[in-house]
Amino acid sequence: MRARHPLTLAGLVVLGLVAALALGEIGLRVIDAAPRAAAPRGVVTSSKALRQKTAAGKRITPNLDVIVQRHPISGRDVRVRTNSLGLRGPEIPPKAAGEFRILVLGDSITFGDYVDEGETYPAYLEASLRASEPRRSIRVVNGGAPNVGTQDEAALLAELAPAVRPDLVLVGFYLNDSAGQVGYPEAFRIPRWLHWSRLAQRVVVDWARYRHRVRFGSRYAWVPIFQERRWVADRNAYERLVSLAAPDWGAAWREDSWSSVEKGFQAMLSLSERYQFRVAVAVFPVSVQLESRVADDRPQQQLKLLADRLGIRSVDLLPALRTSADRLFYDHCHLTPEGNLLVAERLTSFVRAIAAEHPVVARPGRQRARPLVRVSGLLPAANREHRARRQLDHALRHATEEEARETGAPVRADHDQIRALALRGAHDLLERDPLGEDGGDPPARLLRFRERRRHL
Repeated sequence: MRARHPLTLAGLVVLGLVAALALGEIGLRVIDAAPRAAAPRGVVTSSKALRQKTAAGKRITPNLDVIVQRHPISGRDVRVRTNSLGLRGPEIPPKAAGEFRILVLGDSITFGDYVDEGETYPAYLEASLRASEPRRSIRVVNGGAPNVGTQDEAALLAELAPAVRPDLVLVGFYLNDSAGQVGYPEAFRIPRWLHWSRLAQRVVVDWARYRHRVRFGSRYAWVPIFQERRWVADRNAYERLVSLAAPDWGAAWREDSWSSVEKGFQAMLSLSERYQFRVAVAVFPVSVQLESRVADDRPQQQLKLLADRLGIRSVDLLPALRTSADRLFYDHCHLTPEGNLLVAERLTSFVRAIAAEHPVVARPGRQRARPLVRVSGLLPAANREHRARRQLDHALRHATEEEARETGAPVRADHDQIRALALRGAHDLLERDPLGEDGGDPPARLLRFRERRRHL
């Protein structure tokens, strides 16, 4: 039998390959053409549909109003709406005079697309602050975004600060925030000249997913050990779980991961000087820290050391969550509505304490800084009494001098008597106007001071 020419064999191989590719292309087109049950309008089956890639990085798609069907975290059908800034919730109105505004940054724990809008902890925090200060205008803006780290949040803050104009930026820090954004396989593109081919699209997508698993697969190597739950009572199993989780939440146990976190906080502090807001941070734990008998808060201690060094107020949410017997987590980190409510209760006292320690908020373009009590009403009674006492002391001195000019009598400068009268007036003011709403010295009050002075 005569041997075939090598070129003939090569031609047959190429012909067979082309035929196989053609059959594959035809098969995929037939499969894709088969009728499928389309999702109803406004319904998505994955939270990835909420995000888009921009030149600045991944962002939430603005102006959405969709239902995430059977969310993989909570199993619920959840309505998600975003405003024109790509933030969860309604449109943010222009900032009103006297409004105290908080912008909450964070990852998927903050964004909370697995629970209803009103069940996220920023929404609960706003309701709690408004209930505690009904006479004040307070707004909490949910600036969370899934799968972001501290430096990503700083970049987002640079975009949001001019539009939102916050008085306080509260960062919801989770233990994997040093890892930053994880790329999605869908980010890979096929050559334009192959856009027509369904087979080429399938091959490129599968290749992208393979590369994604190779690059980021180790990030989730801890999951099987987590599911075994030997770490609840066994310290060795606990330490092994933390070690395997190093590419994810276990990064917070690694010293080298904190430099990335520090860069993000420093960028936020630079923005705070430019746009005149304060920065604070709340540290969210991993559920392992609550459920294990191994008491371990090393990441929280490390964060506090870093925050103290940078001059940032911080709060550890681990103690507050440990006190509850309710189911607080859907998985290792995402909070149930009960967990979000507990977090909001702790953050309410935290925010009020910050406001009490920083009574003045300066604003560019204003000739005079406003006391925070005039903005938020979050100062304690002792501070309000001190302010009222000084105000009334000044009013009394003014009234005394005015009376001396009218009558020609010498000014009585008995400081103790003036102070006693001013203090009595301060108590009157606090009873009638506990938050210092009128802030003035009405003539009627000065006349009352004069009558009291004559009886000293």
